[in-house]
Formats: sequence, structure tokens, C-alpha cells
Amino acid sequence: MVNPTTFHIGSHVEEEDLLPATPECPICGFSGDRPAILALQHNPTVDLLSCPVCRGYSASRTPTTQRLRDYYAAYYCDSPSAVTCHAPSHFARHLFRIGREYLRHQSISILDYGGGSGAIASELSELLLRSYASATYVTVIDFHREPAGSRRDTVPIEWHETLAGVRGRQFDLVMASAILEHLPHPQGDLERLLYALRPGGVFYARTPSVAALLRILAKLGLRYDFTYPAHLHDLGQAFWERALDRIPAPGGTFRLCRSRPSLVETGFRDNLGRTLAAHALKSMWRFAGHLWPFVGGWEVLIQRR
Repeated sequence: MVNPTTFHIGSHVEEEDLLPATPECPICGFSGDRPAILALQHNPTVDLLSCPVCRGYSASRTPTTQRLRDYYAAYYCDSPSAVTCHAPSHFARHLFRIGREYLRHQSISILDYGGGSGAIASELSELLLRSYASATYVTVIDFHREPAGSRRDTVPIEWHETLAGVRGRQFDLVMASAILEHLPHPQGDLERLLYALRPGGVFYARTPSVAALLRILAKLGLRYDFTYPAHLHDLGQAFWERALDRIPAPGGTFRLCRSRPSLVETGFRDNLGRTLAAHALKSMWRFAGHLWPFVGGWEVLIQRR
């Protein structure tokens, strides 16, 4: 079995826990033909469909709200830091490197959408405070809340369960790391997150880009796990480099600053084989560009002008 993530595995969804299939792409609303490229499960059948307009991939059927609630009830049970990456400090250093040129204010506000315990935003805040910031403010949108006694005193965190809790507010950095692929209809939240940026602020997103790789594995007869019903979409380079065309905004409101394979999460000490394979796959993109879709994950930085 090949898993795109070591934290969670997919599970079979029964017919009574699935919503009826709809003809529209759940991302962009395109109602034309979307070919199936991969089977996510059988009996009942759920396929991964390719949209020719937004260039995203989506599950042909979405689980019911209750089924998703049941799945996420124990979502962080295998992650002590309640965040879906192997090392929050490693990830925070990466965000600091790629984002610091856009975060030059003395006081920096961060919105971490789907941030679990807020561990990554907290680590990033401490890096900013040690470097040049005089104050940081972290807001996390997530159903999960870390116990109050385990929070860092230097980085207070404000929690909300939905984006409605921060309506009208603006932030220097908006993070959506490994979350948009979980949302049945991500386009609306993507728009709201972009408009939650202050002018000059940046939006960071990280999403899976595994469809091409899983198609190869399927042709080789190897088992694979898309982690359905957790992952409902696959959003790689082709999707992100068209994403701003679908945002209702005056020309030039947003610009794509960074679009490339995401960082390798694991370390050589933790998982030698997986880390070597990830580095090898991602490094090929540097030579072949969009002709090499086998990267595993994608990340973008988008700035509000």
C-alpha cells in the first residue's frame, strides 16, 4: 500500500453515507464532461474526476456531513502536535524563509486556517519575534483546540471554528496548509481567505498533487491510498496557476509570487526511503517543469497588492 501521508489512511464509504453525484465540478462549477482518471473505491464506486476548466481533480461523490464528522472526530489521534505535518518547527522555518520578504511589519497578524493546535503558526511567530517583529498575533480556524495549559505564553492564540468568527478582519499572512483538499467546495473559502489579506499580505497554501503518480501506480497494479474521504481534491501546478483567473477581483488585485513543489516534510533520520524518494521526485520538476507532474505536493504564495 502506498500512502500519500503517513498520518491518516482512507476508509471505505458506504452508499448510505454518500451524497448523490452532481454534474458540476465542486471547485469551479463546470458542468461539462469530467473524465474519470482513477478509482478511489469500489462498491459503491467513487472516481477521481479531471476538470478541463480549473484543472483540479475531485471525487465524483462527496460523503455526507455526518460521515465526515465521524471521520474527523479522531483526525489528530496519531499526531501529538495536532497538526498534519511531521515537524512543525521544520515547516515553520520553511515558511519563514519563503515569506519573510513579504512580512516586514513590526506587528504581524497570522490567520492559520485548518491549523489544528496552531503549532506551525506559533513556531513561525517565534521565529519572527526573534528576527525583527515586535509583536505577532495568531488566529486559528479549526474544530480542534489545544488544551490551554500547553500553549506558549509568548504567542497567544485566538481560536474560531469557522471563518465567520473573523469576518471583516485582515491579516498579514493567511495560511491554508493541507486543508483545501478536505473541503467539499473549496472555491468559496479560497476567495474568503484571499480577501482576508491586508494589502501587501500573502496567502500560503499547500495541497496534494498526487493524481499523476497514483495513475502510474494503478497501471503497475500497485495499491495506493488517496486518503478518501479525507482528501476530496487533488490540486497541483495546473490548478494553482489558473486559480486567480476565477477570483472575482479587479485586475491586479492578487499576484502569484511562488508556485512550486512543496517542501519535503520528512527527514532522513525519520524516514530515509520516503525522504529520498520525495527529494528525487521533486528535484525532477526543476528540469522538466510542468511536464513533470509527479511531485506529491504543491505550494503557492499569493500576494494581495
